[in-house]
Amino acid sequence: MISEKLLSTAGLASMPFRRAADVPRTAASAEQVGMVDSIQYLRAIAAWLVVFYHLSASLSSQFGWSQSFAIGAIGVDIFFVISGYIMAMIAARTARFFPLEFILRRAARIAPLYWLMTLAFCLLCLLYPSVVNNPGMAWSRTFFSLFFLPDFVTGTTLPALMIGWTLNYEFFFYGVVAFSIWLSGDRTLLVAALILCACVAGGAFVDGGRIFEFYTQPIILEFVLGILIWNYGAAIHNKKWFRPVWLLCLPPVFAALALSGIYNDEIRYMIWGVPSAFFVLGAIPLFTMRLPWLARLGDWSFSIYLLHVYVIQLFVKVFAKGAIGNYGLLAFEAMVALGVIVLISALQFSWFERPATWALNRWLAAVWPKDGRAY
Repeated sequence: MISEKLLSTAGLASMPFRRAADVPRTAASAEQVGMVDSIQYLRAIAAWLVVFYHLSASLSSQFGWSQSFAIGAIGVDIFFVISGYIMAMIAARTARFFPLEFILRRAARIAPLYWLMTLAFCLLCLLYPSVVNNPGMAWSRTFFSLFFLPDFVTGTTLPALMIGWTLNYEFFFYGVVAFSIWLSGDRTLLVAALILCACVAGGAFVDGGRIFEFYTQPIILEFVLGILIWNYGAAIHNKKWFRPVWLLCLPPVFAALALSGIYNDEIRYMIWGVPSAFFVLGAIPLFTMRLPWLARLGDWSFSIYLLHVYVIQLFVKVFAKGAIGNYGLLAFEAMVALGVIVLISALQFSWFERPATWALNRWLAAVWPKDGRAY
């Protein structure tokens, strides 16, 4: 059931989007709560898969080598599956779900660092255009990027900070989650899953232009896979056969993907998304050992994800040129570049990302004092 709840704070009381879904589906089990640590490990793994993918791709592009780690891009698919799982967990565990509050808390988590990185990149384009691959930057592209939207003026779907294309999908997903709960009160997010499936189906039959095509790409079905893992994964985890089957099947599956080189945007959700979901399904209950260093990398994963491409570009275009043919020196310089990514990400997390998120969540806790938790 959905009840109407109008709040008078922040000048937003008249907005119908503030309707609250009062009754959660279920309380989270102790086992599910304990699995959150493994999510941090998965975030770290996904981020570093993408890092090594872009390192390999940049070196290949600069020196004409063959791409040797294309499978690393599957880190994005793992991120999307994780996101579907986490949003389903939030929907199930939050006592009173206000859609607008949900969107604002997601923005508080993601926007500050993304805005900082976007504006820094635009400044870099102005001052040192030779260092970046796309120095041209329309004002509309920067403006819409800050709101996690494609450029409706030029029709460009890639944001100013190109790595942020995944965040445009994330916020679209958050909007679907908020709308589905506001509309139906469904805390399982199965309604949200149906909406995403309908979007993909619409994209298959309707030619609505570049932006419409962006929002109807089958890759958004990977959020659905994460939702399904939250709702039905526990039943699979309890099967005695699951752990040995998962441990036995996982290595050959990913080895086959890496060696085959199979990739197709239209079926990415199948050839990379389904294996990613299989990986996340088993890793959530099994990756429960205490690994503080990996948890830290999970904390820093968002910063690592946003930053790494530009450190790698600097390494390849400025430093690696002098090391071509000297593979020992090239490997050393690559390790230094990776260390710089870790160091800057740790500093950004401690000095900016976490304090900014806490500050915004404290403000939101004052607006919604009944539940001041940071999502």
